[in-house]
Amino acid sequence: MAEVTLDCTGMRCPRPIVEMAKAMRRMDNGQVLELLADDPVAKNDVPAWCQMTGHDFLGRQDEDKRFRFLVRKAG
Repeated sequence: MAEVTLDCTGMRCPRPIVEMAKAMRRMDNGQVLELLADDPVAKNDVPAWCQMTGHDFLGRQDEDKRFRFLVRKAG
């Protein structure tokens, strides 16, 4: 489903958001980014960032101590 996967496991706030923003700038509109992170702060930060920037937050899946987020680039 995702065209781009970004593994931010081991990174702490705000780095997963910074890396996601960089990746999204390189993507085409409508493409989906899969973000992997284990920082619990990301559970709130990723949806908030999407709301703030206008990208589509498609959901989160919890896997043990890691989270998988799907975000569609708007525009």
